[in-house]
Amino acid sequence: MNYRTPLVLLLASALLGACSDKTAPASAELAADVAAAAPAAADATASAEHVPSPSATAPRTEAMNTPQAREREAGMMRAVFGKDYRSDSDDALADLSDPDNHVDKLSYVVSAVSHKLLPDGSAILVANAETANTEGTAESAHASPGLLNVFFLAPKGTPENGQWQVVKRLENIAALGSSGQLGEVHWIMLGANKPGLAIRHGYTGQGYTITQLALFEIGDGKVTSLDGAIDLYSDNMGACGPETDECWMVKGNWRFAPARNGGAYDDLLIDFKGATEKIKPGVTVKPDQDPPRIATPLNGHARYGFDGKGYQLVEGKNPVPGV
Repeated sequence: MNYRTPLVLLLASALLGACSDKTAPASAELAADVAAAAPAAADATASAEHVPSPSATAPRTEAMNTPQAREREAGMMRAVFGKDYRSDSDDALADLSDPDNHVDKLSYVVSAVSHKLLPDGSAILVANAETANTEGTAESAHASPGLLNVFFLAPKGTPENGQWQVVKRLENIAALGSSGQLGEVHWIMLGANKPGLAIRHGYTGQGYTITQLALFEIGDGKVTSLDGAIDLYSDNMGACGPETDECWMVKGNWRFAPARNGGAYDDLLIDFKGATEKIKPGVTVKPDQDPPRIATPLNGHARYGFDGKGYQLVEGKNPVPGV
């Protein structure tokens, strides 16, 4: 058994639901069979991972990766940044508010992440900002977050001419993610007539990975943070070796459902699936053998409800280990 075997068993247990309160098998043949089955299971799981149900996602007017959508987004960026927009790199080199004091201006490379057309013809543009160096390119360390920028726009003239004017600028209002990127943006509905953003963001370092969900409500030219750190996923796969006492991986699939208490904000539901492996105590092994491990499920369910200010855990448990 080599040092990768615990990782294979852990991954397969989490994806296939095969783990139990028993010693992980040491058979090389069985490990090979599990490893062969894991990629197919991972592919089947990945498509649904972290994606809310269709009823929870705010309807889009069109797919965001079409040429028409990209051209519209470029028009929005030109409206927001004017001469600072660079069409060759499809970004802007602009001075924005310092996220710490919102008074001083610093230089950033700003890129469009996603946009939303509203029924009245107006639009919301979400953009990511990362620190620029003296050459005008992005210079973000691995641990540096991306900065959330939200711009409210209205059509200039007829909606068909592709011209926009800026109604409200909200610069560097939240720091999320790593390597200068804030994460994956999902347009959601937090309740009836309550549009919002769910941003899946995280960090990987020294063999550990953590992914969290940040929730924002959008309305009347405002963006309100409802929670920035709901744990969705973590693992220590990159740090798990034969001598590591505990290895784990757990992931959560999230969706919204009507509030249990009948409130105006929907509840957030997360279903977790994963496993942890610990070295079996009191077992002596030969120098060339890996110690046997005990695999235990990390499955569960958590329900978060809105308490007037943000989302709080109201039912179940979030089993995601911190890193």
